[in-house]
Amino acid sequence: MTADPAASAVEFVTVLGSTSAAWPDELWAGSVAWVDARLRSYYGIYEFTDDPACVLRVALSPARMAASLSDGTEVEVGELVGILHFWNEHLPRYSEKGPDLGWACSMRDRVIYSLRAFSAYIEHDPAWRQVRAIRAETALPARLGAPQIARVFQRYGFERIPTEPSFLARLHGLGECCILWGITRALNPAAMPRQRFLRDRCELWISRAALLARYANRGNAGRAEA
Repeated sequence: MTADPAASAVEFVTVLGSTSAAWPDELWAGSVAWVDARLRSYYGIYEFTDDPACVLRVALSPARMAASLSDGTEVEVGELVGILHFWNEHLPRYSEKGPDLGWACSMRDRVIYSLRAFSAYIEHDPAWRQVRAIRAETALPARLGAPQIARVFQRYGFERIPTEPSFLARLHGLGECCILWGITRALNPAAMPRQRFLRDRCELWISRAALLARYANRGNAGRAEA
């Protein structure tokens, strides 16, 4: 992204922020929820459980790029892969003081619980029977940096696959930044001062075999605490 589009994006979100501050919270949250629901429908993102402790939604989509995973799994372009998305409404919120140890532990427990539930789901759902790899796409604040993002997700068994995004992918990323800003404003306003508008995108992958080896058959180990 060049400096001019980035500057324009910052100017846009500044104007948007001053405008949205005057909106009733219910109106803003409802508008963001409507847009988010339309996007989920377009991309085929759905909830595989109604458990309020689950923080993940999923989708199936052809792979946009080839990927070689560390356990030897080779993903080909066009191959059907699983996609993980955060279930924004179920993510734990934190106070105006920012995320603390309690929030971090709650988030860790919910992610692990959700991956266990997801593993049980794909073992029994016919639509996922031939899926050999799962991708998660993050859009986290640029200040974290790709290496730190990779270290965080490695704890859950994911590995970062470097990408060279096209112009269209960068444009899509800018749009995603707008959506994430709106979701944060609606669902976790205390995070606004700590969230940069522009975010780095990072692709994280895990093979089906690695996912099941790590999380399968543990779904009854106890649900995450709210």
